[in-house]
Amino acid sequence: MPSSPFVSAVLLAAGQSTRMGTGPRKPFLRVEGDTILAWALRSLAQARCVREVIVVASPDQVDEAREEASRAAESAGQPEGWVSAVVAGGSERTDSVHAGAQAVSNTAQVILVHDAARPLVQSARIEQVAERAREHGAALLAVRVSDTIKTSADGTQVSGTLDRSELWAAQTPQAFDARRFLKVLDQARQDGAIATDDAALFERYEGSVTLVEGDRDNIKITTDEDLVHAAAILRGRANQEANRGGARE
Repeated sequence: MPSSPFVSAVLLAAGQSTRMGTGPRKPFLRVEGDTILAWALRSLAQARCVREVIVVASPDQVDEAREEASRAAESAGQPEGWVSAVVAGGSERTDSVHAGAQAVSNTAQVILVHDAARPLVQSARIEQVAERAREHGAALLAVRVSDTIKTSADGTQVSGTLDRSELWAAQTPQAFDARRFLKVLDQARQDGAIATDDAALFERYEGSVTLVEGDRDNIKITTDEDLVHAAAILRGRANQEANRGGARE
């Protein structure tokens, strides 16, 4: 059985949190006793293939992110240096991903890009995406679209209905062959290309990306309501773990 790939994870925590109102920026908001950044690092720590993490923070919060990442990694049982760097992000997502990717280890086989705003991803999904990327060059988590999707040119009248059987909602993590992804990012930088989805850049320059079906509890925290939802998921998981522990005793 082949060993797990050497995965360097780029954890994006540089967003401006414009939809969260006043208060701490999103990575430093607390849910069920810990920060969103800490929960995201804990999820990555549970995936055995993730050998290092590069955190990408807002330029004015690099020091704060470094302290929080160090604390979170230690609490997750990871050795010093597992969070190998904390770097400043850019004005666009693509700039932040490029900054993080430049700091990965030379021994990385797979670069895995994940949003800190999705702190509840399951470790099994991380490992599946990384393995598919090693096999096929690129992979991403996604879920089937369950709603009927309408299009509208003016925002008032429906102009079309899409076939939802072909629609998937992209999530993170998204993972890529390290050498090919670094080449993609360099080319995108030269071309001034930007994307809200890293797989879109790979599609543009390298080709197809493999789908890995994800979980609906891998939510993206963008609003206060999402924080409530995340807390409920975490409490549910804690209860399940307690019940399993009780059954073993």
